Amino acid sequence: MLPQHEIAAAAGWLTGTMTRFAADNDDLAPTVRSLLGRTIDAPAQHARLLNTLSLLEHMGSHKIMATQHGPGIDQATLRHVAEEAHHAYFMKRQAEKTAGRPLEYVASDLLAPSAARMYFQRLEAATVRTLGRECSARAAYLYMSMIVEFRALWFYGLYQEALQRAQHVLSLKRVIGEEQNHLTEMAERLDADGDRDDALAAALLARERALFARLLSAFDRAVPVSDGSQTCRSAS
Repeated sequence: MLPQHEIAAAAGWLTGTMTRFAADNDDLAPTVRSLLGRTIDAPAQHARLLNTLSLLEHMGSHKIMATQHGPGIDQATLRHVAEEAHHAYFMKRQAEKTAGRPLEYVASDLLAPSAARMYFQRLEAATVRTLGRECSARAAYLYMSMIVEFRALWFYGLYQEALQRAQHVLSLKRVIGEEQNHLTEMAERLDADGDRDDALAAALLARERALFARLLSAFDRAVPVSDGSQTCRSAS
């Protein structure tokens, strides 16, 4: 466990970085709000969005299991993968309740599936490339997870606000709380290992923003501005 002064230092860094992250992504927020408003109002599209978020959470939990399976795996990592898998289950359950039928991770049941998968794969590749060959698998996992948690908190926060505006029964408060805990833990674990580098984190956050902007554009194209039919259509 980190000494209290190091925990405080990590918390201070997180607070400042989250403030800069919000500012750097402020221009994307109106598009996200418009997308979420249109999607929540159209159950078929909303189900596809939820199913896509389930896919992304599932990809994240699978990647943790694929890279962090050695004999030294700790409780924090096991809890992390368990909670990410539960997020995938939660989103899938809500998606199927919204759709009124079983959903699969196939194009007709997802929003911009190719773009969603590409976002995750390119972010992983950028993380490995930025950190360099000498970086350990553990450090790569912690950095990748930390960068993803910044985006998850930002997006789910806007999503929760949109749900409340629409007076929708769905609540993401538990998911947001767990993602906040994950972000804090990733930063603290990087500090404990002596691997946190502010310049590397900034470079990765900048790259993630560019990748997310592409994904957001694909989502935006997949949900028509005026969609009275609420008919699912494939998009990639």
